[in-house]
Amino acid sequence: MTIHLISCCLEEGNLSYPLGALCIQSAVLSHLENEQCIHHAFTLADDPVASAQSIPLASLDVAGLSVYLWNRGWMDTFALTLKARNPSLHLFAGGPEATANPASFDLGLYDFLILGEGEETVIQALKHIKEGKIPRLPGVLSRTNAFGIAPSPRLDLLSSPLLSGLADPFLSPGASVLWEMTRGCPFHCSFCFESRGERSVRHFSFERLEAELDYLVAHEAGEVYVLDPTFNMDKKRTIAILAMLEKKQAPIHFVFEVRAELLDNALADAFARIDCSLQIGLQSTDKKVLEAANRVFKADQFAKKIQLLNQRGIAFGLDLIIGLPHDSLASFTKSLDYAMLLKPSNLDIFPLSLLPGTLVSDQASSYGIVSMEQAPYTILHSPTFSESDLKQAMRLKSACDLFFTQGQAGMWMHKLCEATGRKPSSLLTLFDSYLSYYKEKMKPEDEEPDVFTLQEAFVVSLLKKLGNQRYLKPMLSYMELHQGIAFFHMYQESPTITLSYPLEQLALLDTMSLDDFLASHAESEEIRLSIHSTDEGELYFLPVTE
Repeated sequence: MTIHLISCCLEEGNLSYPLGALCIQSAVLSHLENEQCIHHAFTLADDPVASAQSIPLASLDVAGLSVYLWNRGWMDTFALTLKARNPSLHLFAGGPEATANPASFDLGLYDFLILGEGEETVIQALKHIKEGKIPRLPGVLSRTNAFGIAPSPRLDLLSSPLLSGLADPFLSPGASVLWEMTRGCPFHCSFCFESRGERSVRHFSFERLEAELDYLVAHEAGEVYVLDPTFNMDKKRTIAILAMLEKKQAPIHFVFEVRAELLDNALADAFARIDCSLQIGLQSTDKKVLEAANRVFKADQFAKKIQLLNQRGIAFGLDLIIGLPHDSLASFTKSLDYAMLLKPSNLDIFPLSLLPGTLVSDQASSYGIVSMEQAPYTILHSPTFSESDLKQAMRLKSACDLFFTQGQAGMWMHKLCEATGRKPSSLLTLFDSYLSYYKEKMKPEDEEPDVFTLQEAFVVSLLKKLGNQRYLKPMLSYMELHQGIAFFHMYQESPTITLSYPLEQLALLDTMSLDDFLASHAESEEIRLSIHSTDEGELYFLPVTE
């Protein structure tokens, strides 16, 4: 019997690591040694019909599809094509979308669905198929079988896709990798599927993690996204893992999801000793919105915890959701203002998806929330968030994505607010209008401007319109310094920056007002500097005399 596993990732490159399918393949090969299990990795750029036609018919006995929210449409077309080629094929699907929304799958097309974590359940189902039986197991849904979610497997019994070598095709030097450290979540956020079922956390062993780390280092992985929704939940374990990463001196950038309220000086110090960035779920700052989301938030405490990261130069991003129950354009805008002034390196903003199986999806009608009926189940409107307001919020999101996140404006946005007397969200609205005007003036032969050029042109135009030209030189120099640093980190190239004040004076703008700065520091002759770094990552600046 030959088992074909099908994955479809977002795109080629750093977003093409099919962890779910690799876990199933690793489990099958370690428990069904006499069977073939072949993994076919596709992306959304691939034609699903052509992809299905590429699977060899001669060995098409069993096929399993790894279905997610964002590849659902692709997989539906693939499954129809594959089944049409071989009607006797045993076809099944698993993954988050199958578990969350099994009623939306055609059980005439699929022989069965795997609900929940699939490693052990898939193995048992395949054994039944080989014996000529219809799989009737916990966690298997078919026309004749309806059990609930599959029991969670013991993590210490699961084989590693990394250590088995199955992930090697996705481990080219510099690749981005998903590294699973835990399963489960202790929290119960209404919008999140992570907390469905058991509200507990199960850890992979420290010994397995250490072996996998050695493997990642040996294969020169460039970036590792740690799959643990609350990495700093267990402080002792967190510090032990960070100490291991530091000791191994892994030349890898790690991305962790953490809870800001659980940060302290010891944890911040440990994060600061490795190459990493943190992603933090803020979602909203509105009390009523967060109560409905089953989250607790104290603005002053949250800001103090974030300050621990800024003091140590630890890069971090914040997440915001548009359209949670009771959310409105006004409350989203207030949350956006709060988030930007915390100086994050990026803001990830998403419209609410009413994921089947989550509390907010179950209660959507009581909140009056209307969403798309098919994946990705995005909100269309609610009593507090009209369609037009949602469009305005999405325009703010787009402007934020470009001006703030792509333009790395976190370190100087607060100073622009001071120079203009405007809130961050107001500046984004003005930038959105300016961008439309700028593009209208472009000629067909003009090159698309980079984001730093757009930022500078916008700031110059805005300050002149407001009559605040006195702030132009210090503001532009402060921006230029941080833009240069951002450019260096993004492209690993040494840019040349042009300043109107010495570096030691510009550093004062981190805490000094623009008016006080202008009163005590005169503009100097043009200063041109190139940016470099030591082997340890410390930045230094050299004068450019040419």
